[in-house]
Amino acid sequence: MPVLTVGTLIEEKSKDLSLTVIAGSAGLGRHITVPDTNRPGLAFTGYFEHLPYERVQIIGIAEHTYLTNLSYEKQCELLTKIFSPSQVPCCIITRSFEPSKSMVEIFNKLNVPLISTPLSSAQLLGDLLFYLDEKLAPMERVHGVLCNVYGLGVFIRGKSGVGKSECALELVKRGHMLVSDDTVEITKRSGRILMGKSTGIVKHHMELRGVGIIDIRNMFGIANILDESKIELVINLVDWMEVKKYERLGIDEYYANILGVRVPELTIPVAPGRNLAIIVETASLNQRLKNKGCFTALEMSKKLMEHMNSTKNEK
Repeated sequence: MPVLTVGTLIEEKSKDLSLTVIAGSAGLGRHITVPDTNRPGLAFTGYFEHLPYERVQIIGIAEHTYLTNLSYEKQCELLTKIFSPSQVPCCIITRSFEPSKSMVEIFNKLNVPLISTPLSSAQLLGDLLFYLDEKLAPMERVHGVLCNVYGLGVFIRGKSGVGKSECALELVKRGHMLVSDDTVEITKRSGRILMGKSTGIVKHHMELRGVGIIDIRNMFGIANILDESKIELVINLVDWMEVKKYERLGIDEYYANILGVRVPELTIPVAPGRNLAIIVETASLNQRLKNKGCFTALEMSKKLMEHMNSTKNEK
């Protein structure tokens, strides 16, 4: 799981969310570990069971009004009980509400960042949850090539030298988009969506044996690159083996497991004379038809069975 500190949140989102630290600045190194938030309204009333301490805590108009109507001693008691656990990352107070004296004292004492924003709770939550989901998404780096073919994210993998980069280059020449060559960083977002991208100095570059490193963006233009794409189809390129039987009808479906998400998977044998780019294009279009409920192989099988039954009845 990626590591995100409160200080990083302030640094990256202070402008977009107008975040200002008003107390507890000594705790900016605290870790945010879950892509979710909590409004501690029930805790302010004294109900602490199942309180998710590990989430970013949000104090909105309801929580602020209730808390400020309590006595100074009661405020200190509740705030200490809620924010003293070590897993509490920070607290954000919305609508630029003025924090009470007890809030400033307790947050400074506990070294828990108290952050202010002029946004309403609804406005803050929309942007903050999207940011946290992206930053804290489970991630792994895998060997392969990711392209966007006809709007479908296709992850091409196979052993070194099988022709992944050459296939991707031909796809780029045919007007499709390259996301990453050689190494793909895959993250799992909310809704079990897999997103792949390239990172570092190799972004938008490709290695071709015998030629070297080429810059796809400068060579083919910005229309043929993409920073990030969903992964909706996995294609395995393997060396052709005469003794092995490969899929001929396409009725059986196979899936790859990436970060716990099942992704449709095809295995395509590589042999001299096979145009891999055209095969990948066709596989992408066929998968798009499947996604829309049109399964050509099953429909053909059904028609064939109906024809055989009708022929049998005629006899």
